[in-house]
Amino acid sequence: MLVVEQPGEGLWGAQQYLLRLAPLLEARGYDQVLAAPESSAVASAWRQQGRPHVHFPVPPERKIRRHGDRGPVSPLLLTRELARTAANARRIAALGSALQVDCIHANAHWSHLEAALGGRLASLPVVLHLHDLLPGIAGRLRAVAVRIADASVAVSNAAASYLPERARSRVTVIHNGVDPMALSPGPAHPDVRRELATDPSAPIVLAMCRLDPRKGVDRIIRAVAALDGDLGRAQLAVVGTSNTGEGLARRLRVLGAELLGARVRFLGPRQDIAAVLRSVDVLVQASSREALGLSVLEAQACGTPVVAYPASGTLEIVRDGETGLLARHDDVAHLSACIGRVLTDAGLRAHLAHAARAQVVTTFTLEQQADRQARLLDELVGGRGDRRLRTRSAVRQEFTA
Repeated sequence: MLVVEQPGEGLWGAQQYLLRLAPLLEARGYDQVLAAPESSAVASAWRQQGRPHVHFPVPPERKIRRHGDRGPVSPLLLTRELARTAANARRIAALGSALQVDCIHANAHWSHLEAALGGRLASLPVVLHLHDLLPGIAGRLRAVAVRIADASVAVSNAAASYLPERARSRVTVIHNGVDPMALSPGPAHPDVRRELATDPSAPIVLAMCRLDPRKGVDRIIRAVAALDGDLGRAQLAVVGTSNTGEGLARRLRVLGAELLGARVRFLGPRQDIAAVLRSVDVLVQASSREALGLSVLEAQACGTPVVAYPASGTLEIVRDGETGLLARHDDVAHLSACIGRVLTDAGLRAHLAHAARAQVVTTFTLEQQADRQARLLDELVGGRGDRRLRTRSAVRQEFTA
């Protein structure tokens, strides 16, 4: 497969999906060549795994609106992006033909339409992976790509539901999974707790997400600040970084300092996710829109209780009172109350942890995700996945940037 990725800075859920699934799909007969900017984080991590990569030049930022996600569509920016789409479609077609791949996999929103068109030019089947929820004109462009592509995978029913009905009927829902062996319950790490909190003896609340307005980190800060009594000592650890510049991160730090003082720490990205999740008392997700929520699955696998808003795909993995607590949407006071319930009720914590872990093991594992994806690919390429037309070393010698 030629895997086309157009990432921003950092390794987000969509890129983690590629890195985690690559060896599992390889074991099922599918070698993958990544086409992504040479300097991107995902390309670097991919090469560290010893996998072949080709440089695919794309600008670090692509947009069609003048003032963020909610601003008006700019005719000039839209024209520029359509021209880029046409040029990239030709590049993808040329790469697919040169590498003699069996199919093309487009993993990012901006690559969907380009790969669908490139596949048509090269007479190669194309599968799209839909990781997010896209309303408006972006959603309409995605629908066009889905109708052109041979197959599409959505990470949740919520992600599929954002498409119009004619496009939705062409989508297969394959929920994201996690590794329940690598992410499993265990004792807290005292050293990690000291890194996460000024007072590691106090309850630690974790926000683990991209610093993006839709992720609601400001609501989590306010919810922790509203805890009173013995819970007034609660600490907040924020793990993640921004993909929209430092403006929002700076505003969140100012808000945290005003409301929590030394009780909040912004820790940036972490690689020791299992150790972090085992060392906190609750994970909180306050997204206004969420396709699924990989951090929620990771917490559930580790037996860490989850409190969340009922945002779209979150409802597919969090059942209120069973596998987590759901606060009323955008209600910071209720979010705070739910956090307080988890922190003060040991029996509730144990119940949520056990049920959530069991759900992950039975329904949301990486192996199950890889099995379903390999079956879809087998149908797409006519069972050629186990026929190695070219060796990985040959591809690397000829095409790796």
